[in-house]
Amino acid sequence: MHTFFKRVEEVSNGRPKSSTRESLRFLLGAVSFLLLSSCFELRAAAQEPSNKAPAADAAARPCPADSVNSKTVRENKKKGKGPADSNEAASACLEVKGSALELQEFFQTFIRTQSWRFGEEKIAEDSWLFSRYLDKDELLRFSKEGPYAGRVNWAEGKALIQVRTHELEGGFTRVEVSARFQGYGQNVDRFAPQKDSWNLNSSGTLEKDMVSALEAHAKSRH
Repeated sequence: MHTFFKRVEEVSNGRPKSSTRESLRFLLGAVSFLLLSSCFELRAAAQEPSNKAPAADAAARPCPADSVNSKTVRENKKKGKGPADSNEAASACLEVKGSALELQEFFQTFIRTQSWRFGEEKIAEDSWLFSRYLDKDELLRFSKEGPYAGRVNWAEGKALIQVRTHELEGGFTRVEVSARFQGYGQNVDRFAPQKDSWNLNSSGTLEKDMVSALEAHAKSRH
C-alpha cells in the first residue's frame, strides 16, 4: 500500500496526468479487492455450522435455578425458619430424558448395587423416601457438625433421603434429591442436658453423588 502512494507521489511530481490517473485507478482497484476479500471471509465464518448439540438432543440438563428446592424454601419461610435451624440442605437437581418410573427404578437398582445399609422405605408415584444408615466417617462426610463440632463424640448416624420426580414436556423428568441427617453420640459436657441424637444439616455431598450417578447413567444410554 505504501508503494502505491509513493508511486502516485512520484507521478504527480513529474509524470503526465494520464499516468497519474492510471496509478490512482490501480490503487482504488487494489483497495476494493481487499475490502471484498474481508467481506467474503466474514460471511464464510458466519455460515460455519455450530458444534454445539441442541438442548433438545441432550440426555440430561441442569434444573432452572428457581426450581431447586423452591418448595422447601417457601415452607421454611412460612414457619420462620432460617438455614441454621431448618435441618434442610439445598437439593441436588437434574432434568433427564426418561419417565419418572424409569428414573425411580434406576435409583433403586443403583442403591442396591452400592451395598448401602438402608430401610424404612416409602414409595409413591412421584417420590421415594428411605433411610440410609451411616457409620461415623460417613456421617461426618455427608453432614455438617455446625455448633456441635467438638461438643459431641459421634458414633454413627442416619440420612433420611427423598427422591422426587416431576415429568416435563419433551420427554424430560425433573429429579430432585434431598437429605436430612441425624447423628448419634455422646455429649462431651457431662453437665449439659443428655441426649442421644442431634439433627444435622447436609453438606450436599450425598445428594450430589446420587445426581452425578444419574447423569452418568443418562449419558451412557443416550
